[in-house]
Amino acid sequence: MKKIINKELKYNRIEVSPSSKKKKKTIIFYHGWGTTVESNMDVAEVLANEGYQVIFPEIIYHDTRNCLENHFDEEIIQSYFWKTIITMIKEWDKFIQVIGIPEHEIILVGSSMGGFIANGIFATRQSLGGLVNINGSGSFVLSEQIFRKQVERPELSTVEYNLLKRYDPVQFENCSAPVLLMHGDSDTTVSIDGQKDYYLYLTEIKKREDVDLFIYENTNHVITLSMVKDLIKWLNI
Repeated sequence: MKKIINKELKYNRIEVSPSSKKKKKTIIFYHGWGTTVESNMDVAEVLANEGYQVIFPEIIYHDTRNCLENHFDEEIIQSYFWKTIITMIKEWDKFIQVIGIPEHEIILVGSSMGGFIANGIFATRQSLGGLVNINGSGSFVLSEQIFRKQVERPELSTVEYNLLKRYDPVQFENCSAPVLLMHGDSDTTVSIDGQKDYYLYLTEIKKREDVDLFIYENTNHVITLSMVKDLIKWLNI
């Protein structure tokens, strides 16, 4: 893995394995809340062996970018979770210039919070190569409403609602590239209902046919071997 620093933007790159027969699209991989670039390195290595260059952007408030002391303190989550997601979505234009790769050669992949980020970027771009959202959500307002119910927080204020709605993928046309949504049916961290709502938005309202929702029985908030195998199969179609 090679770490690349460009002023305030940093990213890590895993190049295609020398044994790979053919170089394919580049995968931009966003990791989950409170984890690190290293967290999904095993998945990245599998992807590299399949011929995909993988780039992990360093996410604000993680790794070396003003990393928070305790990501799982409830007050920290409430203050920084959506701020992190929105910051990374807004950084996309600058990031794509830094890496110098055409959008049509990029597939966005995100895990958990990274799925929210990838989905938020995908919603407003038109030339990306695809989206894979693993255990995340493409329905921001609904997911936040569920988060609040889980910890008995007050409902969204008008200001909070309007801010999330401004970035909510179900408010946009979304990129026309293929979409894969993957989620465990027993996820107690990020409800599968956000994925289902986004799936229905694309397939029923937008009448899309290139959208897949894979649901994994008795699976909590993890990336399983079955998910990795299905991801590879979907990418290689």
